[in-house]
Amino acid sequence: MLTVLHRLILPTEGLEQCDAMYARPMLPERVVNISSQAFRLKAGQAFTFDTFYNAFSVKKWKQAGGVSCLSLSVHIRGQGEVTLFHRSQVGLVTPLWSKEIEGEIRSAEEIPTWPALSEGLLYFSIIAKVECTVEAAYFATSSPMVQVPQLGVVITHFNRQQYVRNSIQRVQKALLQDPAYQNVIHFIVIDNSANLDLAEVLGARVIKNHNYGGSGGFARGLLYLHEQDAFTHCLFMDDDISCEVEAIRRCYAMLAYSVDKRIGLAGTLLDDQKPWSVQEKGAEFSGGVFRPLHEGTDVRPVENLLNLEQDVGKPIYGGWWFFAFRLDAVSAYPFPFFVRGDDALFGLMNHFNIVTVNGIACFSEHFLNKESAFTRYLGMRASLAIYLMVGQGRTLPALKMMGLAFLWCALSCRYKSAHAILLAFQDVCKGPNFWRQNLDFMPLAKRIQKEITQHMDTAYFQSKPFLYEGRPETRLRKYIRLISLNGHLLPKWFLCKTPVYVGEYTRGLLGLTFGHQHIVYRKYESLDIFQAELNRCQFIILVWAFFKTSIAFIFKINALKNSYKKKISVLCSRDFWEDVYR
Repeated sequence: MLTVLHRLILPTEGLEQCDAMYARPMLPERVVNISSQAFRLKAGQAFTFDTFYNAFSVKKWKQAGGVSCLSLSVHIRGQGEVTLFHRSQVGLVTPLWSKEIEGEIRSAEEIPTWPALSEGLLYFSIIAKVECTVEAAYFATSSPMVQVPQLGVVITHFNRQQYVRNSIQRVQKALLQDPAYQNVIHFIVIDNSANLDLAEVLGARVIKNHNYGGSGGFARGLLYLHEQDAFTHCLFMDDDISCEVEAIRRCYAMLAYSVDKRIGLAGTLLDDQKPWSVQEKGAEFSGGVFRPLHEGTDVRPVENLLNLEQDVGKPIYGGWWFFAFRLDAVSAYPFPFFVRGDDALFGLMNHFNIVTVNGIACFSEHFLNKESAFTRYLGMRASLAIYLMVGQGRTLPALKMMGLAFLWCALSCRYKSAHAILLAFQDVCKGPNFWRQNLDFMPLAKRIQKEITQHMDTAYFQSKPFLYEGRPETRLRKYIRLISLNGHLLPKWFLCKTPVYVGEYTRGLLGLTFGHQHIVYRKYESLDIFQAELNRCQFIILVWAFFKTSIAFIFKINALKNSYKKKISVLCSRDFWEDVYR
């Protein structure tokens, strides 16, 4: 009996789409009266599937260790030819076998070269001599599963009912009604806002929960899975993430055939505005800095698909938009960060071996578009706390990390964000008891002032001289900019009264904003703007407060670091969260 590892798929209606991620040279015509994945080729048409979603990753499945034999199964009616290819890492394309289509074929052709392959991509092409209909195509194995997973998919929800409804309804239709997955994949929604209508999320177990953020929601989900004593694996997913249902099937198959008990399967995060662009494919944490791997890679060229299969950097965690692991590998629960940083520390503490696979992915709004004073507070306090708990915790790198982030915001007149980073610094300096005493983050959130954004139409940006690239500067201008703290020490009459219009993450931002009293910022990949005014008094007050916090930090860092390292095992324990929810 064959177990399906990797189905050929076409884009799911309602998801972000890019044709070249599914088929080349274009998407084939669907045959919806057969199935959502069936398609038709007219006479003379040819399609190739060496794409992000449909090419089979040899290296990653070999690393799984449990697939000793592999077959390509096809169900095709018509007349034509199907050919299986292997593309090596260096780009060498080798036909492995070819089969004529006459009438109807239902065949599972074993791939004899599979034992000898170690890297590259497997894919197939179809050429139609007369009209052909492809009803199904998939890579499968007759190897027994290493383990039959009982997979609990934990989704933490807060006030995003529409996202959860859509996700569960798609999954209910495409996955939970499939006999192969009905009794082995279970959805658990942790409802932190306690406002889901159970009738709209049929097929999922909904647990009402107090809002302790993503950390608390996922910890509650882990508790539930452990308490049931029937689950073997867990998949964390965010409530605002959309993905192909096939990604969950492939995730299940990878977990079933992995011999690695510490596997951490991390889904690739794609940009929902540019679906072909990678935001993150695994991530590393070093020196207090989170670094997404393969960031900005275009998944459409087949050469890039091969590069994406290579391990770069030192991935130590996967984002909780899509992260799967074995329950018996969990020794540490999430740290009570509320949000931001919890997934990184979870990976560091549990020492997962991070795996990413082309075609197991989801879409989300770009990281930078979500950035605000609020998220900078959350991100910077997590970065510093993790650096003290599991990093080297050295004084100068810690001060550099916090100081550069603070000054980048303060010098560019984003004082609300600078103040948020200052608060993050001060809160981490309060020691590990701060986190236990502030599990309910919402009272703390009131201290953080938000930038007031306005949504504009496209015509606004066409009529204003927005700058998205830095400009060359003379050495004299740079010196004046540095000495004057980017214009904060210049007399008011020296400043330009005409606003400068810039993208918030434009390279050379400080040079572009220098000498301007008024700045209009455009949020990344959006039609939102916010405005900032140069304010000397506010700048001096913030810098002085940051300086005092830094001096205090220097004197107490050793005690602070020891305290955090002593308490981390308590704050990341199952007992801690059981006590919280008791």
